Amino acid sequence: MLGKLAITGVVAVAALTIVGKVRQASASHSAPAADQASEAGFVMLKPEEAGSKTVVIMSAPNCPREEAVRARDLAAKLQSAGIPNELRSEISFSFTDEKEAARIQKFMGEVTNPLVLVRGRGKGNPTLEAVIAEYRSSPRK
Repeated sequence: MLGKLAITGVVAVAALTIVGKVRQASASHSAPAADQASEAGFVMLKPEEAGSKTVVIMSAPNCPREEAVRARDLAAKLQSAGIPNELRSEISFSFTDEKEAARIQKFMGEVTNPLVLVRGRGKGNPTLEAVIAEYRSSPRK
């Protein structure tokens, strides 16, 4: 009797371990790590905005520069596609680790404007198609 109970316990632990590994593997495939780009080329910049349903487009208001015109055009096209979005003129970050700060600083130094954030993940000067693909593929919380 005690032997059967021990074997049942071992089988249960093994089954739970396998289930946990499968879940872990599927989670790692569905959401890229912070320093990895998604399929559409977006990287995590603001994890605290991962649940946001609004696409954020960084642009100076009423600016005549080409990048600001692209930002406003992208905003209008996203609106037509039924994707909520807003134009913002500033962004701020808070860091708890130097490595993360260096990663974001490097990204921001190389980004082409306008910067677009979809659920906390950002990309510089993305196409409309890339923004829509990221919006539709990102997990909704």
